[in-house]
Amino acid sequence: MPRAKKRPSAIGSLLGAALIISMAAQTALGQPPDLQWEKSFGGAGDERGLAIQETRDAGLIATGFTGSKGAGGRDILLIKTDKDGGLEWERTVGGPGRDEGWALVETKEGFVVAGVTDSWGSGKKDLLLVNTDSEGYEKWKKSFGGAGDDWGVALLETKEGFVVAGVTTSSGSGSSDGWIVKTDPDGNGEWEVAIGGSKNDGFNSILETEDGYLLTGTTESYGSGGKDLWIVRTDGNGEKIWEKTFGKGADERGNYILEAGGSLYAVGAAESGSYGGRDLFVVKTGKDGEKVWEGAYGGTGDDGGSSALAAEDGGIIIVGYTRSQRNGDTNLWLLKIDPEGEKVWERTFTGAGFDLGRSVVTTKDGGLAIVGWRRPAGSGSEDLWLLKTEKLQ
Repeated sequence: MPRAKKRPSAIGSLLGAALIISMAAQTALGQPPDLQWEKSFGGAGDERGLAIQETRDAGLIATGFTGSKGAGGRDILLIKTDKDGGLEWERTVGGPGRDEGWALVETKEGFVVAGVTDSWGSGKKDLLLVNTDSEGYEKWKKSFGGAGDDWGVALLETKEGFVVAGVTTSSGSGSSDGWIVKTDPDGNGEWEVAIGGSKNDGFNSILETEDGYLLTGTTESYGSGGKDLWIVRTDGNGEKIWEKTFGKGADERGNYILEAGGSLYAVGAAESGSYGGRDLFVVKTGKDGEKVWEGAYGGTGDDGGSSALAAEDGGIIIVGYTRSQRNGDTNLWLLKIDPEGEKVWERTFTGAGFDLGRSVVTTKDGGLAIVGWRRPAGSGSEDLWLLKTEKLQ
Protein backbone atom coordinates (compact mmCIF):
# COMPACT_ATOMS: atom_id res chain seq x y z
CA MET A 1 0.00 0.00 0.00
CA PRO A 2 1.49 3.37 -0.97
CA ARG A 3 2.34 5.62 1.90
CA ALA A 4 -0.51 8.02 2.63
CA LYS A 5 0.44 11.64 2.37
CA LYS A 6 -1.43 14.32 4.29
CA ARG A 7 -1.32 17.17 1.85
CA PRO A 8 -0.88 20.56 3.47
CA SER A 9 -3.61 22.97 2.56
CA ALA A 10 -2.51 26.53 1.90
CA ILE A 11 -5.99 27.57 2.92
CA GLY A 12 -5.18 27.31 6.60
CA SER A 13 -3.85 30.88 6.74
CA LEU A 14 -6.48 32.54 4.68
CA LEU A 15 -5.49 36.01 5.80
CA GLY A 16 -1.79 35.48 5.30
CA ALA A 17 0.64 35.57 2.44
CA ALA A 18 0.36 31.82 1.97
CA LEU A 19 -2.88 32.39 0.15
CA ILE A 20 -1.40 34.68 -2.48
CA ILE A 21 -0.64 32.91 -5.74
CA SER A 22 2.03 34.68 -7.71
CA MET A 23 1.27 35.87 -11.22
CA ALA A 24 3.99 33.62 -12.56
CA ALA A 25 2.46 30.57 -10.90
CA GLN A 26 -0.97 31.50 -12.22
CA THR A 27 0.40 31.77 -15.73
CA ALA A 28 2.04 28.36 -15.46
CA LEU A 29 -0.74 26.50 -13.69
CA GLY A 30 -3.88 28.35 -14.73
CA GLN A 31 -6.07 30.64 -12.73
CA PRO A 32 -9.62 30.61 -11.44
CA PRO A 33 -12.26 31.45 -14.01
CA ASP A 34 -14.21 34.69 -13.86
CA LEU A 35 -17.95 34.73 -13.48
CA GLN A 36 -19.77 35.09 -16.81
CA TRP A 37 -23.31 35.29 -15.43
CA GLU A 38 -25.50 34.19 -12.54
CA LYS A 39 -29.25 33.72 -12.16
CA SER A 40 -31.54 33.12 -9.19
CA PHE A 41 -34.88 31.32 -9.39
CA GLY A 42 -37.25 31.41 -6.47
CA GLY A 43 -40.50 32.41 -4.89
CA ALA A 44 -42.03 32.81 -1.46
CA GLY A 45 -40.82 29.36 -0.36
CA ASP A 46 -37.46 27.60 -0.56
CA GLU A 47 -35.89 26.46 -3.83
CA ARG A 48 -32.67 24.45 -4.05
CA GLY A 49 -30.64 23.25 -7.00
CA LEU A 50 -29.11 19.81 -6.46
CA ALA A 51 -27.94 18.64 -9.91
CA ILE A 52 -27.07 20.17 -13.27
CA GLN A 53 -26.27 18.99 -16.79
CA GLU A 54 -25.45 20.74 -20.06
CA THR A 55 -27.98 19.79 -22.73
CA ARG A 56 -27.36 18.89 -26.34
CA ASP A 57 -28.41 22.36 -27.48
CA ALA A 58 -25.71 23.90 -25.20
CA GLY A 59 -28.34 25.00 -22.70
CA LEU A 60 -28.57 23.87 -19.07
CA ILE A 61 -31.00 21.67 -17.17
CA ALA A 62 -31.14 21.73 -13.36
CA THR A 63 -33.21 19.85 -10.82
CA GLY A 64 -33.85 20.18 -7.12
CA PHE A 65 -37.02 21.17 -5.34
CA THR A 66 -39.42 24.05 -4.88
CA GLY A 67 -41.59 25.06 -1.95
CA SER A 68 -43.18 27.94 -3.83
CA LYS A 69 -45.23 26.19 -6.49
CA GLY A 70 -46.60 22.84 -7.58
CA ALA A 71 -48.96 20.43 -5.88
CA GLY A 72 -48.01 21.18 -2.29
CA GLY A 73 -45.27 20.60 0.25
CA ARG A 74 -42.08 20.31 -1.75
CA ASP A 75 -42.13 19.40 -5.44
CA ILE A 76 -39.40 18.32 -7.80
CA LEU A 77 -38.29 21.33 -9.82
CA LEU A 78 -36.90 21.15 -13.36
CA ILE A 79 -35.47 24.33 -14.88
CA LYS A 80 -34.25 24.56 -18.50
CA THR A 81 -32.25 27.59 -19.64
CA ASP A 82 -30.40 28.64 -22.76
CA LYS A 83 -26.61 29.01 -22.75
CA ASP A 84 -26.91 32.50 -21.26
CA GLY A 85 -29.14 31.46 -18.38
CA GLY A 86 -32.35 32.70 -19.96
CA LEU A 87 -35.29 30.67 -18.70
CA GLU A 88 -36.86 28.51 -21.42
CA TRP A 89 -39.22 26.54 -19.20
CA GLU A 90 -39.74 25.20 -15.70
CA ARG A 91 -41.78 22.23 -14.56
CA THR A 92 -42.77 20.70 -11.24
CA VAL A 93 -43.50 17.08 -10.38
CA GLY A 94 -45.08 16.29 -7.06
CA GLY A 95 -48.01 15.35 -4.91
CA PRO A 96 -49.29 16.49 -1.52
CA GLY A 97 -46.12 15.46 0.33
CA ARG A 98 -42.41 16.20 -0.06
CA ASP A 99 -40.81 15.38 -3.40
CA GLU A 100 -37.21 16.24 -4.31
CA GLY A 101 -35.00 15.73 -7.36
CA TRP A 102 -31.42 14.81 -6.48
CA ALA A 103 -29.89 13.68 -9.78
CA LEU A 104 -30.70 13.82 -13.49
CA VAL A 105 -29.55 12.67 -16.91
CA GLU A 106 -30.49 13.76 -20.41
CA THR A 107 -31.75 10.90 -22.57
CA LYS A 108 -32.45 10.71 -26.29
CA GLU A 109 -36.10 11.58 -25.69
CA GLY A 110 -35.88 13.93 -22.70
CA PHE A 111 -34.75 13.73 -19.09
CA VAL A 112 -34.80 11.31 -16.17
CA VAL A 113 -34.72 12.53 -12.56
CA ALA A 114 -34.00 10.45 -9.45
CA GLY A 115 -34.88 11.56 -5.95
CA VAL A 116 -37.27 10.97 -3.09
CA THR A 117 -41.03 11.11 -2.54
CA ASP A 118 -43.53 10.57 0.23
CA SER A 119 -46.44 11.53 -2.02
CA TRP A 120 -46.62 8.14 -3.74
CA GLY A 121 -45.51 4.60 -3.04
CA SER A 122 -45.35 3.01 0.40
CA GLY A 123 -46.41 6.05 2.40
CA LYS A 124 -42.89 6.47 3.80
CA LYS A 125 -40.01 8.05 1.88
CA ASP A 126 -39.43 6.18 -1.38
CA LEU A 127 -36.94 6.44 -4.20
CA LEU A 128 -38.66 8.22 -7.10
CA LEU A 129 -37.67 7.94 -10.77
CA VAL A 130 -39.33 10.38 -13.18
CA ASN A 131 -39.07 10.35 -16.97
CA THR A 132 -40.00 13.46 -18.97
CA ASP A 133 -40.02 14.48 -22.61
CA SER A 134 -37.64 17.12 -23.97
CA GLU A 135 -39.97 19.88 -22.72
CA GLY A 136 -40.03 18.53 -19.18
CA TYR A 137 -43.53 17.08 -19.28
CA GLU A 138 -43.91 13.86 -17.32
CA LYS A 139 -44.07 10.59 -19.28
CA TRP A 140 -43.87 8.17 -16.39
CA LYS A 141 -42.79 7.92 -12.77
CA LYS A 142 -41.84 4.90 -10.69
CA SER A 143 -41.29 4.57 -6.94
CA PHE A 144 -39.17 2.00 -5.10
CA GLY A 145 -39.15 1.30 -1.40
CA GLY A 146 -40.37 -0.74 1.51
CA ALA A 147 -41.58 -0.32 5.06
CA GLY A 148 -38.83 2.15 5.95
CA ASP A 149 -37.41 5.29 4.35
CA ASP A 150 -35.56 4.91 1.03
CA TRP A 151 -34.20 7.52 -1.35
CA GLY A 152 -32.06 8.02 -4.44
CA VAL A 153 -29.16 10.44 -4.57
CA ALA A 154 -27.13 9.55 -7.69
CA LEU A 155 -28.16 8.36 -11.16
CA LEU A 156 -26.57 6.71 -14.19
CA GLU A 157 -27.97 5.89 -17.61
CA THR A 158 -26.51 2.63 -18.92
CA LYS A 159 -26.98 0.66 -22.13
CA GLU A 160 -29.57 -1.47 -20.34
CA GLY A 161 -31.50 1.22 -18.47
CA PHE A 162 -30.85 3.23 -15.30
CA VAL A 163 -28.94 2.69 -12.07
CA VAL A 164 -29.72 4.69 -8.92
CA ALA A 165 -27.61 4.83 -5.77
CA GLY A 166 -28.81 6.03 -2.39
CA VAL A 167 -29.91 4.86 1.03
CA THR A 168 -32.39 2.26 2.29
CA THR A 169 -33.78 1.61 5.75
CA SER A 170 -36.21 -1.01 4.43
CA SER A 171 -33.68 -3.76 3.75
CA GLY A 172 -30.10 -4.68 4.50
CA SER A 173 -28.11 -5.30 7.65
CA GLY A 174 -28.39 -2.20 9.79
CA SER A 175 -30.23 1.00 10.57
CA SER A 176 -29.53 2.18 7.02
CA ASP A 177 -27.53 0.72 4.15
CA GLY A 178 -26.10 1.81 0.84
CA TRP A 179 -28.62 0.97 -1.87
CA ILE A 180 -28.33 0.30 -5.59
CA VAL A 181 -31.41 -0.07 -7.80
CA LYS A 182 -31.24 -1.16 -11.46
CA THR A 183 -34.15 -0.60 -13.86
CA ASP A 184 -34.84 -1.20 -17.52
CA PRO A 185 -35.27 1.79 -19.90
CA ASP A 186 -38.94 2.09 -18.87
CA GLY A 187 -38.12 2.35 -15.17
CA ASN A 188 -39.18 -1.20 -14.28
CA GLY A 189 -37.08 -2.62 -11.47
CA GLU A 190 -34.67 -5.42 -12.42
CA TRP A 191 -32.65 -5.81 -9.24
CA GLU A 192 -31.69 -4.01 -6.05
CA VAL A 193 -28.84 -4.55 -3.61
CA ALA A 194 -28.31 -3.25 -0.07
CA ILE A 195 -24.71 -2.98 1.14
CA GLY A 196 -23.77 -2.19 4.71
CA GLY A 197 -23.23 -3.37 8.25
CA SER A 198 -24.95 -3.11 11.61
CA LYS A 199 -25.01 0.71 11.80
CA ASN A 200 -25.79 3.61 9.45
CA ASP A 201 -24.34 3.48 5.93
CA GLY A 202 -25.30 5.14 2.66
CA PHE A 203 -24.18 6.05 -0.86
CA ASN A 204 -23.99 9.57 -2.29
CA SER A 205 -22.33 9.06 -5.69
CA ILE A 206 -21.91 6.33 -8.32
CA LEU A 207 -19.49 5.85 -11.22
CA GLU A 208 -19.84 3.21 -13.94
CA THR A 209 -16.78 1.06 -14.74
CA GLU A 210 -16.13 -1.44 -17.51
CA ASP A 211 -17.45 -4.31 -15.40
CA GLY A 212 -19.51 -2.75 -12.63
CA TYR A 213 -19.79 0.30 -10.42
CA LEU A 214 -17.79 2.41 -7.97
CA LEU A 215 -19.61 4.23 -5.20
CA THR A 216 -18.74 6.57 -2.39
CA GLY A 217 -20.66 7.56 0.69
CA THR A 218 -20.46 7.35 4.44
CA THR A 219 -20.25 4.36 6.78
CA GLU A 220 -20.56 3.94 10.54
CA SER A 221 -20.33 0.14 10.34
CA TYR A 222 -16.72 -0.10 9.20
CA GLY A 223 -13.52 1.88 9.59
CA SER A 224 -11.87 3.79 12.40
CA GLY A 225 -14.96 4.84 14.33
CA GLY A 226 -17.60 7.49 13.97
CA LYS A 227 -18.42 8.16 10.32
CA ASP A 228 -15.83 7.28 7.67
CA LEU A 229 -15.60 8.06 3.98
CA TRP A 230 -16.52 4.84 2.20
CA ILE A 231 -15.63 3.56 -1.28
CA VAL A 232 -17.24 0.37 -2.60
CA ARG A 233 -16.63 -1.46 -5.85
CA THR A 234 -19.29 -3.83 -7.19
CA ASP A 235 -19.75 -6.08 -10.18
CA GLY A 236 -22.39 -5.45 -12.84
CA ASN A 237 -25.09 -6.97 -10.63
CA GLY A 238 -24.30 -4.73 -7.66
CA GLU A 239 -22.53 -7.43 -5.66
CA LYS A 240 -19.68 -6.06 -3.56
CA ILE A 241 -16.14 -6.87 -4.73
CA TRP A 242 -14.24 -4.72 -2.23
CA GLU A 243 -14.68 -1.79 0.09
CA LYS A 244 -12.29 0.75 1.60
CA THR A 245 -12.75 3.24 4.43
CA PHE A 246 -10.87 6.44 5.13
CA GLY A 247 -10.99 8.29 8.42
CA LYS A 248 -9.19 9.15 11.62
CA GLY A 249 -11.71 8.53 14.38
CA ALA A 250 -13.89 11.60 13.92
CA ASP A 251 -16.44 12.04 11.12
CA GLU A 252 -15.50 11.85 7.43
CA ARG A 253 -18.08 11.82 4.65
CA GLY A 254 -17.86 10.91 0.97
CA ASN A 255 -20.04 13.01 -1.32
CA TYR A 256 -18.69 12.38 -4.83
CA ILE A 257 -16.47 9.94 -6.71
CA LEU A 258 -14.77 10.39 -10.08
CA GLU A 259 -11.88 9.14 -12.18
CA ALA A 260 -9.13 11.48 -13.36
CA GLY A 261 -5.74 10.69 -14.85
CA GLY A 262 -6.19 6.95 -14.25
CA SER A 263 -6.85 7.39 -10.51
CA LEU A 264 -9.93 7.60 -8.31
CA TYR A 265 -10.82 10.65 -6.24
CA ALA A 266 -13.43 10.76 -3.49
CA VAL A 267 -14.49 14.22 -2.32
CA GLY A 268 -16.37 15.12 0.83
CA ALA A 269 -15.84 16.63 4.27
CA ALA A 270 -13.89 15.74 7.40
CA GLU A 271 -14.39 16.82 11.00
CA SER A 272 -10.84 15.66 11.75
CA GLY A 273 -9.22 18.12 9.35
CA SER A 274 -6.11 20.16 9.88
CA TYR A 275 -7.59 23.52 10.76
CA GLY A 276 -10.49 22.91 13.12
CA GLY A 277 -14.15 22.50 12.43
CA ARG A 278 -15.01 20.80 9.16
CA ASP A 279 -12.64 20.73 6.17
CA LEU A 280 -13.06 19.76 2.56
CA PHE A 281 -11.66 16.24 2.34
CA VAL A 282 -10.14 14.49 -0.70
CA VAL A 283 -8.85 10.93 -0.97
CA LYS A 284 -6.89 9.79 -4.03
CA THR A 285 -6.60 6.06 -4.67
CA GLY A 286 -5.54 3.66 -7.37
CA LYS A 287 -8.23 1.77 -9.24
CA ASP A 288 -7.91 -0.95 -6.60
CA GLY A 289 -8.92 1.50 -3.87
CA GLU A 290 -5.48 1.60 -2.24
CA LYS A 291 -4.78 5.07 -0.90
CA VAL A 292 -2.23 7.26 -2.68
CA TRP A 293 -2.82 10.34 -0.51
CA GLU A 294 -5.50 12.18 1.40
CA GLY A 295 -5.76 15.89 2.05
CA ALA A 296 -7.82 18.36 4.05
CA TYR A 297 -8.48 21.84 2.65
CA GLY A 298 -10.02 24.59 4.68
CA GLY A 299 -9.65 27.25 7.30
CA THR A 300 -11.04 28.11 10.71
CA GLY A 301 -14.66 27.84 9.58
CA ASP A 302 -16.61 24.91 8.19
CA ASP A 303 -15.73 23.88 4.62
CA GLY A 304 -16.72 20.96 2.41
CA GLY A 305 -16.87 19.53 -1.10
CA SER A 306 -20.09 18.54 -2.87
CA SER A 307 -19.13 17.60 -6.43
CA ALA A 308 -16.10 17.50 -8.71
CA LEU A 309 -14.91 17.00 -12.27
CA ALA A 310 -11.68 15.96 -13.96
CA ALA A 311 -9.32 18.67 -15.20
CA GLU A 312 -7.33 18.28 -18.41
CA ASP A 313 -4.02 18.05 -16.53
CA GLY A 314 -5.12 15.08 -14.41
CA GLY A 315 -6.15 17.13 -11.41
CA ILE A 316 -9.69 17.85 -10.28
CA ILE A 317 -11.96 20.86 -9.84
CA ILE A 318 -14.21 20.78 -6.78
CA VAL A 319 -17.30 22.77 -5.92
CA GLY A 320 -18.63 23.12 -2.40
CA TYR A 321 -18.80 25.68 0.34
CA THR A 322 -16.52 27.62 2.70
CA ARG A 323 -17.05 29.68 5.84
CA SER A 324 -13.35 30.42 6.17
CA GLN A 325 -13.08 33.22 3.64
CA ARG A 326 -14.29 36.71 2.94
CA ASN A 327 -17.22 37.75 5.11
CA GLY A 328 -17.41 34.63 7.28
CA ASP A 329 -20.76 33.66 5.78
CA THR A 330 -21.15 30.43 3.83
CA ASN A 331 -19.81 31.06 0.32
CA LEU A 332 -19.77 28.95 -2.82
CA TRP A 333 -16.22 27.62 -3.16
CA LEU A 334 -14.49 26.50 -6.34
CA LEU A 335 -11.10 24.83 -5.89
CA LYS A 336 -8.63 23.14 -8.21
CA ILE A 337 -5.98 20.71 -6.99
CA ASP A 338 -3.26 18.99 -9.04
CA PRO A 339 -2.63 15.22 -9.15
CA GLU A 340 -0.33 15.51 -6.13
CA GLY A 341 -2.98 17.21 -4.01
CA GLU A 342 -1.47 20.69 -4.15
CA LYS A 343 -3.86 23.58 -4.52
CA VAL A 344 -3.60 25.26 -7.94
CA TRP A 345 -6.25 27.95 -7.48
CA GLU A 346 -9.45 28.75 -5.63
CA ARG A 347 -12.33 31.16 -6.06
CA THR A 348 -15.39 32.07 -4.01
CA PHE A 349 -18.67 33.34 -5.41
CA THR A 350 -20.91 35.08 -2.93
CA GLY A 351 -23.33 37.78 -2.06
CA ALA A 352 -24.35 38.99 1.37
CA GLY A 353 -25.82 35.88 2.93
CA PHE A 354 -25.65 32.11 2.49
CA ASP A 355 -24.35 30.72 -0.84
CA LEU A 356 -23.56 27.06 -1.60
CA GLY A 357 -22.51 25.10 -4.69
CA ARG A 358 -23.95 21.61 -5.10
CA SER A 359 -23.11 20.38 -8.63
CA VAL A 360 -20.65 21.39 -11.37
CA VAL A 361 -20.19 20.43 -15.04
CA THR A 362 -18.00 21.56 -17.91
CA THR A 363 -19.66 23.30 -20.84
CA LYS A 364 -19.02 23.19 -24.57
CA ASP A 365 -17.40 26.63 -24.52
CA GLY A 366 -14.77 25.50 -22.00
CA GLY A 367 -16.34 27.07 -18.93
CA LEU A 368 -18.12 25.67 -15.90
CA ALA A 369 -21.80 25.62 -14.96
CA ILE A 370 -22.70 25.34 -11.28
CA VAL A 371 -25.97 24.96 -9.44
CA GLY A 372 -26.74 25.32 -5.75
CA TRP A 373 -28.77 27.69 -3.64
CA ARG A 374 -28.49 31.01 -1.89
CA ARG A 375 -30.26 32.87 0.88
CA PRO A 376 -29.69 36.62 0.61
CA ALA A 377 -29.11 38.53 3.84
CA GLY A 378 -32.43 39.51 5.38
CA SER A 379 -34.34 36.98 3.30
CA GLY A 380 -36.33 34.22 4.91
CA SER A 381 -36.19 31.90 1.91
CA GLU A 382 -33.66 30.19 -0.35
CA ASP A 383 -33.39 30.51 -4.14
CA LEU A 384 -32.02 28.07 -6.68
CA TRP A 385 -28.75 29.61 -7.88
CA LEU A 386 -27.27 29.02 -11.32
CA LEU A 387 -23.80 30.26 -12.31
CA LYS A 388 -21.72 30.11 -15.48
CA THR A 389 -17.99 30.90 -15.61
CA GLU A 390 -15.75 32.06 -18.42
CA LYS A 391 -13.51 29.58 -20.19
CA LEU A 392 -10.93 27.86 -18.01
CA GLN A 393 -7.36 29.02 -18.61
